[in-house]
Amino acid sequence: MEALDKFMQYTNYVRGLCKVLGMDVLGPNYKRNYRTNVCFVIIGIYVVMSINSFMLADSSIEMLKAVSFGGFFCQCVLKIYFTLSKSERYHENHTTIKKAIYLDHLDGNERQKREILKTVDLLHVVVKGTSLLYFSSVILFSIYPAYMYFIVDVKVTIFPLYVPGIDIYSAYGYGFTNSIHLLLSIYGLFGALASDTAFIMFVFHIYSYTDLLMIKFDEFADKLGQIEESKDTKQYEAYCRFKMREILLTHKDIIAYLVSLNNCYQNISSVQVATCSVSICINLFLALVTDWYATYGFLVASVFQLLVFSVLGTIIQLMNDRIIMLIYNLPWHLLPNNEKKSFCFLLFKSQRPIEILIRGLGPMNVETFTEIMKVIYQAFTMMYSFLIDQQL
Repeated sequence: MEALDKFMQYTNYVRGLCKVLGMDVLGPNYKRNYRTNVCFVIIGIYVVMSINSFMLADSSIEMLKAVSFGGFFCQCVLKIYFTLSKSERYHENHTTIKKAIYLDHLDGNERQKREILKTVDLLHVVVKGTSLLYFSSVILFSIYPAYMYFIVDVKVTIFPLYVPGIDIYSAYGYGFTNSIHLLLSIYGLFGALASDTAFIMFVFHIYSYTDLLMIKFDEFADKLGQIEESKDTKQYEAYCRFKMREILLTHKDIIAYLVSLNNCYQNISSVQVATCSVSICINLFLALVTDWYATYGFLVASVFQLLVFSVLGTIIQLMNDRIIMLIYNLPWHLLPNNEKKSFCFLLFKSQRPIEILIRGLGPMNVETFTEIMKVIYQAFTMMYSFLIDQQL
């Protein structure tokens, strides 16, 4: 019961973030409401401010500043689109986790309960660290302009975005513009947290799926060793048939869950990679040629988001490898002939693991992350070389 309570606490936290945005896709029968419309209005305000800032830019550096923040906007809009288009699947995945891992094991043995509790405890630690990082970023972005205004007596806006017809150097215009920026940052914070914490929740429960499957394999293997002397009896065959069916169904559920997860996040992962890569490249260049404070925040946020998705993709790969090793280590030679066929089928299915894919690049993992960072560095050096040539 303790594990279920902690899972519901986590779920309520994620759904609370989603409800602020009017996009509670984890709940049943999702429908647009006034909060959804407010979110769309905020996005519209951002579009107008971005276009205005780009048109008012008096240099290529100012244009790059506007574009660097535009990457987060594109990411946000595309994530919203792909999430809402598959809202039913998100609810189904959440319901599947709750039933298959928590409700079905309320009366499980101590080892099962311990493994489930371990995963949900780790999940809480990770989301607390992620939330702290995101909240601190927004606070730092908001404090710096206040510091510059009250201590240094210089007017600096939170973001390089300007409201049409508003003079940021007037007392009213400066306060109004930064208020709009703060509203944008709060909505961006809730959106990023809702998206990333939901993804973390879905991926981390593959740990639980794998641990529960491992327990079934271990119990089956131990039992086979104990009753090997009676393996020619009908009771032995019936037991093996029952356990193999149970393992096959569990493995099928894991595959179905991974397929659904890939279906939900394949497009989002591609968007994450594309927008973060462009943002990292541009902000590296801006960090080199300007003293604009915000570029470091955008740079850290982009690298972190890209790294989180890559690490979580690697976790999925590791769990796939772990499942393969569990199947390899099963004493299949003790199975009746009919169940050896089932074992061969299980082994065959495990050779085609399901992963989170990036369209056109391959699986989402740390190895792909390093390749992406190499390409970003090459693009950055090209931009730097162009700058040096222009100066000469």
